[in-house]
Amino acid sequence: MEVNMRFLKKHEDSLMHRAAAAEMLYLLEPNKKAEALKLIEDSSNNMVPINGALGPVLEWKLKDCVAVHRLLEGVFLDKDAASRWKVRCAAYFRYSTYFEGSNSWAVSSNYLNSTHQNSENGVNSHTEVGQPASSVAINGKLEAFKDLKI
Repeated sequence: MEVNMRFLKKHEDSLMHRAAAAEMLYLLEPNKKAEALKLIEDSSNNMVPINGALGPVLEWKLKDCVAVHRLLEGVFLDKDAASRWKVRCAAYFRYSTYFEGSNSWAVSSNYLNSTHQNSENGVNSHTEVGQPASSVAINGKLEAFKDLKI
């Protein structure tokens, strides 16, 4: 346990190192599951300065957040912690379909499926008068492009 704590102290700002330390803590002492989860959930996504026009960026990478989510679901078997992590990462990665971020296709697709229900006759019920159902898209009308030649 002492080695695990020294490892954590040395890498306390790294999400993946914290996740590894939490996993080892849980595997070595299953009764400390809450403490191990706290190690992960107390991680902070710090700004990292870079030399470039973009300025500083957040430290966490999408693949790391996905790995931590899978750890919470697969090793810790904690649906609540995994759900909280998913919500947290969806805020950082708004275009992520894995976390169903607010700007992801997964959210847009769910929105489309819930708002554009077919009526009894199979025609999309949210079309404008005179517009075929196939011409309505999430970003607008595709009908305007029907005569486009490439």
